[in-house]
Amino acid sequence: MARVDSQVVLDLHGARAVEGVDIDALESFLEHLRGALREFYRAQQGDLIARKGGRPAAKEVAASAFRLVSFRTGSGIAELAPSLPRAGVELELDDTGEPLSMTTLRGLMAAVDEGRELPDPVWDELSSARRAIGDDGRFGVCLPNGTGRTITIDQARLSTLKRRDSPDMEQPLQITGRLHMIEADPPNRRVGVRAQDGVDWTCTYPDHLHPLVTQLIERLVRISGTGRRMTPATGRCRIEGLQTIPEFTQDALFSDEPHSLEELQREQGIVEPQGLDALVAEPAIDQSDREADERFLEAVLSDVLPRQ
Repeated sequence: MARVDSQVVLDLHGARAVEGVDIDALESFLEHLRGALREFYRAQQGDLIARKGGRPAAKEVAASAFRLVSFRTGSGIAELAPSLPRAGVELELDDTGEPLSMTTLRGLMAAVDEGRELPDPVWDELSSARRAIGDDGRFGVCLPNGTGRTITIDQARLSTLKRRDSPDMEQPLQITGRLHMIEADPPNRRVGVRAQDGVDWTCTYPDHLHPLVTQLIERLVRISGTGRRMTPATGRCRIEGLQTIPEFTQDALFSDEPHSLEELQREQGIVEPQGLDALVAEPAIDQSDREADERFLEAVLSDVLPRQ
């Protein structure tokens, strides 16, 4: 018999989880938590290649199949239970009859509690879940039929779960490229930077930089922060500093703005047609200069013209 009545208690704290949780923050948190469960299940099956697009496989969906059964304020306390069977869809169970989603969550929390290093895709999803409820976010997980102890996940704990032997460890970065917006609304505010070497960086940033970010969309910028390459052509970064790069300097001699003929005539003091005489230089005042010019022309032309 499937046990689907066991409930998991999540205790959420952060800038967006005070006396309740913003709806979009809760939605993002749950989506990333489910993503962590799917990636953890895949890692257990030996499939360590992160799936970044397409629909999850059926068992991956089952590994993250929970329903929200209760919510109350503390900061934000949510209770989850495994999803119920649906018509024509069998519930995935483990050998003990427990839903696959609960088994996967127990395995993930055991890894966190024991301080085991997590695969990068799992770590990324847990980190995103934490940030969804605020830059200072943290959350606790209390499993059913256990000791009643809550396992807390915060930035300090996550830092101990990151793989130390990974060549893709986060490191300080400076990136120059063109900035474009991906998502302007919290909690998933993100921008993209197409770097000069062709790498597409997906970047998060703190709330206090939002006014500056919106001013610099489609501008060439230099960002500083921490992050890492995900693939040869993509990367993730947390922006800590941002500055614009001047793309050109407008010289007063030239302008890319059109000017009317009347405006140009007025600026140059032209009030009537000048005639061809205006293109002819004034005659030389010094007769010796004219004679010198004639001798010079004669010498030059004698080299190129046949003699008469």
